[in-house]
Amino acid sequence: MQGRVRQEGNKVEEGFREKGFYVYKFLSDCLPIYALYTILFREKGLSVTEISLLLSFWSLTELLLELPSGILADRWNRRHMLCVATALKAACYVVWCLFDTFSMFGLGFLFWGVAGAFTSGTEEGLVYDNLRSENREGEFAKIYGKGRFYATLGILTAIVSSGALANVMGVGAISMLSAALCAVNLVFACRLREKNYYSERVRKEKIGYLRTFREAVKLCVRNVNILVGMVFLVFVVSVTSYLDEFDALIIDDFKLGYVWVSVILTVRFVSVATGDRIASASGNRLKSGNMGFALAVLGGLSLLAFSLAWNPYAVLALGVGCMVMAIVEVVQVDVIQSEIKEEGRTTVMSLYSIAQNAVMIVFSLVYALLSGVFSLRMVYVIISIWAVAGAVVVFFWSVLLKSKTKIHKGL
Repeated sequence: MQGRVRQEGNKVEEGFREKGFYVYKFLSDCLPIYALYTILFREKGLSVTEISLLLSFWSLTELLLELPSGILADRWNRRHMLCVATALKAACYVVWCLFDTFSMFGLGFLFWGVAGAFTSGTEEGLVYDNLRSENREGEFAKIYGKGRFYATLGILTAIVSSGALANVMGVGAISMLSAALCAVNLVFACRLREKNYYSERVRKEKIGYLRTFREAVKLCVRNVNILVGMVFLVFVVSVTSYLDEFDALIIDDFKLGYVWVSVILTVRFVSVATGDRIASASGNRLKSGNMGFALAVLGGLSLLAFSLAWNPYAVLALGVGCMVMAIVEVVQVDVIQSEIKEEGRTTVMSLYSIAQNAVMIVFSLVYALLSGVFSLRMVYVIISIWAVAGAVVVFFWSVLLKSKTKIHKGL
């Protein structure tokens, strides 16, 4: 399966290298600075308010650039976009190491925000078109899921190693080490094979930028499977996955030491990696019927069990919920990708990312409100119930939409 060769006429073309893609995904997230950048800012004199402003600027940058970068990736070259993104992340960490001012930290987040926008949806489009060129579209969930699996392994490696490395090297040196890892990853990004059917169509049909946008919007609105899939991912799956931002706060309720932060996060990320691996191994079997909705209900119930038990021994239930939701996400992205034919893949996924980010901003505001009224435990209970109820509501909505579509086609 690795490095297979295709021949078109007299032209011999080397196939898509999955192993190279997996290494790229691992190195993309195996960056020890992820666990320590807020500490770096505090050591360099920033206040909590200034750090919060920087994080907001970072999110805003990604949100504003999401759609333009998606259109650019579809019309230009996805491999080049990933190479630029990798180089910008390296530049971000170099800037953070060398400078101590709020404005330069902001410049670093600008680089990182652009990199995030350039990457979002681009990887999925590149993988799918490469597999499509080899008549292997059915393997997308397998390849995409394994890529997510190796990315999560990268996160775990970074989390586990960051503390020890910081004690030996210092946090500033960790930033430079992360930049060096990005530089190494740039080599693997440059070796990814470029295949972009939409850019080929753009050159033939001279499609304008607005048409690229309009085609993506029409597809998302008119294709029932994509519309339902995006609503399902944005309003149900994504909301539960963003609870990881608050997992560290659980130790206060459990009256545990800081080491338990690592334990809880490790359980979460190992579970997510396991879910990605299960999804990649299961292929198209999980796409059939209403399996995604049933799994989401199961995941929500597992999270609810943890929230009701609310003790360290129930952390495994949290892990099961995270694992199941990871499976649902991989399978649902596969469904969406398989429905995209002549439209820009990255532009479609950018619309999804914009909706996801917008909902997460609202979720953050709602969480801030709930945390002032309810305990952390009750917030987890509410989100768990939301996941179960949301999966059921979206399921019945999808049945209604599909029945209306069949009636309309019959007329």
